[in-house]
Amino acid sequence: MHKNLRSWLIAGLMLAVASCSDDDAVTPPPGKYDNGFYIISEGNYSVAAGDVNFYDYDKDSIYKYAYSAENPGKKLGTSTTTMQFGTIYNGKLYLVGKFDGPFVAADAATLKETGRVDSLPGHDGRAFLGVDDSRGLLSTGVGLYPVTLSTLALGTKISSVDGEVKDMIKSGNYIFLISARDGIVALNANDYSLAKKLGTAVSGFVQGKDGNVWAASATQLKKINAATLAVDSITTGFPVHYNEWTYTNSSMVASTTDNAIFIVSGNNKVYRYTGDIASLATPFITLPAGQYFYGKGIGYDKTKNYLVLNSNTNIYGADANNTIYIYNATTGALQRSKTYEGYYFPGMAVFH
Repeated sequence: MHKNLRSWLIAGLMLAVASCSDDDAVTPPPGKYDNGFYIISEGNYSVAAGDVNFYDYDKDSIYKYAYSAENPGKKLGTSTTTMQFGTIYNGKLYLVGKFDGPFVAADAATLKETGRVDSLPGHDGRAFLGVDDSRGLLSTGVGLYPVTLSTLALGTKISSVDGEVKDMIKSGNYIFLISARDGIVALNANDYSLAKKLGTAVSGFVQGKDGNVWAASATQLKKINAATLAVDSITTGFPVHYNEWTYTNSSMVASTTDNAIFIVSGNNKVYRYTGDIASLATPFITLPAGQYFYGKGIGYDKTKNYLVLNSNTNIYGADANNTIYIYNATTGALQRSKTYEGYYFPGMAVFH
């Protein structure tokens, strides 16, 4: 009896361990979102709402519908809205939807939702910018709105800019934004009053390692001195990519390792500008044949000095075959690629 009981206990222990291992495979342990990046997916129109996927460097795998898994019963809009923008600020992942999508805050480490605004001004959000520990800004199709971060509450529309406001960046004493009416606009960060209008742009913003802020028109890079607001224009020799039909986050990123910025051109090329005009003569990276950028298309992981490119085999993203290409941002060497299936329409990658 003693021997049989011992065998039974060992068998039961082995079964329990096996069960735990299976659970872990389905629901990864705490810290599962530490070493990788989020992919904000627009959703499949009339079929499914947008969501957040996560790419894990260690496992070279993608956790699909990670937001839904962490927030049972909650959705990032409906099947007719579009989750478009995401950024991490002070430990929170802020998500902005367009076409009647919501504005949502979640813990950046766990994806647990901490706040939301379901109905946005004009029912059409664009982007979020953190200003300081208590303030933020939400750009929309009908103007710019202050955000109280503690409650995720929107304030009264800011009067210094009107109409559609798209991407934004804060540098020093100024907030730079792209206005559909006025191009590049600089606001004073303390009170959001107008500082200066800086000319036309279709894309922006990134900040280079040297402190300059960059935007772009259709054929020029715009180098903005973040202290004096002086602007220099550099002719690219290639068309700068932007979505003229609807809002997507601008297809530009900047390195924190080198003084380099990266600009998407067309549907499959990336240029790397280092301050030398010769660096704009040839593409730094070209996607493989039959692959096309979708949404923002490009991201930069500063912890690894990687360029992350999101592509689809359909120029409109309307194919189930999605690929992530990861390159060394200094050398351009391909580090790895990952193909995953599903009609996600990946809007942009977001990094810790």
